[in-house]
Amino acid sequence: MILDVDSLLSNAQAVTATAPSTGVYDTAGLGVGVPATNITGIVNNAAAVFGSDLGTGGPNNASAPQLGVIVGTAFTAGGSATMQVQLQAAIDNGSGGAGTWDTIMETDTIAVALLTAGQLVASFTVPRRYPGQGFPRFYRVNYVVATGPMTAGTVNAFLLTGIDDNPIYPANF
Repeated sequence: MILDVDSLLSNAQAVTATAPSTGVYDTAGLGVGVPATNITGIVNNAAAVFGSDLGTGGPNNASAPQLGVIVGTAFTAGGSATMQVQLQAAIDNGSGGAGTWDTIMETDTIAVALLTAGQLVASFTVPRRYPGQGFPRFYRVNYVVATGPMTAGTVNAFLLTGIDDNPIYPANF
């Protein structure tokens, strides 16, 4: 599994109402608000900044990039609040910022009673891009709180590549 600070979307982020993740993953590696200077992601001066394509990940393209969302501090609410986790992507708006955010994957609604510390609440495989679709530059998570608000609770969200499981292969082959 490959995980670095650039792929951290939420780090003990408190979520009491609907909100996007505090972090945004920029595949160009330049940062939100910085237009891409060319298609390779290398700045045309002495400082080289390499972009980061999520790609298909893993050895021999064996595993696609994954989104993981884990509850840090257990959630509480005055009533029967729920949360839904959405993976969103956006193309570059032409000036280095995110265009319209599109939800590409989402969980069902999760009851507050199930949002306990250490609970994995979302694990998505980032879907492939197909011809005719815009190439997303930015990725983020959106937390949708309904029947809320939540009174406490934090989440950690990250994108990772590489195999995050224990594959079982046939014996003697």
